[in-house]
Amino acid sequence: MIRMRLKVINKTVSVSLVVPVYKSASTLPQFYERARATLDQICDDWEIILVDDASPDQTWLAALALHEQDRRVKVVRFAKNKGQQHATLCGIGYAGKRYVVTIDDDLQCFPEDLPLFIDQLQAGKHVVIGKIPMAEKQHSAWRNMASRINQKLVSKVMGKPTGFSLSSYRAMSQQVARQLVRYQGSHPHIAAMLFNSVPVSMMANVSIRHAPRADGGPSTYTLGKMFKTLSFLIVNYSLLPLRYVSIWGFLVSASSIFFAMYVLLRTLLTDHVVPGWASLAILLSFLAGNILLALGVQGEYLGRLVENATHLSQFPIIEEHVE
Repeated sequence: MIRMRLKVINKTVSVSLVVPVYKSASTLPQFYERARATLDQICDDWEIILVDDASPDQTWLAALALHEQDRRVKVVRFAKNKGQQHATLCGIGYAGKRYVVTIDDDLQCFPEDLPLFIDQLQAGKHVVIGKIPMAEKQHSAWRNMASRINQKLVSKVMGKPTGFSLSSYRAMSQQVARQLVRYQGSHPHIAAMLFNSVPVSMMANVSIRHAPRADGGPSTYTLGKMFKTLSFLIVNYSLLPLRYVSIWGFLVSASSIFFAMYVLLRTLLTDHVVPGWASLAILLSFLAGNILLALGVQGEYLGRLVENATHLSQFPIIEEHVE
């Protein structure tokens, strides 16, 4: 039985609940019922925005049925799978209420915890992010490891405080939501964008519950997708790879100079001649590898610039029902 965390909140509050959905045809009706019950308890004016990330199953039909049942449910469909970050940002663009909340569709996070977020927003915070206690996490070992890597990268790239936790269950003011949708790049990362938009003093963590997936299946957020998201975070929101390559290039150059001095002095001061072919071949291969590595990193940045300059579609929307 689900324990409700309901609190009497000003009924003039309005909430947009943004939900990226993928392969969740069997769980969407249950998600809707739980979300609707919670929203009805905390406000009179609300909407649910479902963004189908080109699911291969019947998810779109399930979302469309919810829209026909309740016009407060708005549905958007992608023609091509773009990932959770794109679907979430797209949904935020449709959000028109005072507070905007994002949550996954798998019911691992509880819609019933929504009042905790609204309470913090009403207290003056502009961004509230759910914090899942480590003891309650229901993810697989690799998913938890990837999550920790993501947390550390956001700390390094965007200055996230070490004790501040991230999750996809988050709430923000309409002002912050408007800032996010101004992003025109090809690879959004919501957490990095939030820390780039709002000072940490205007953000808060709230402890939330975590459950196994409602459908009992494995996560659709695969290791490959996680790695792809992390790579976009590193390249799109920081110059760290370029800086590290520059430092590495300096160290290699310095080492080459010292090696050259060693060879020269040994040749001049002793009768020993340093064998040339093997050491020369190894040195050239090493330097060539470093050059290719540097070119590869620069190529990644150049590719991102080309994607942004050509204005590749962020959101390949093929169908929407938002009225």
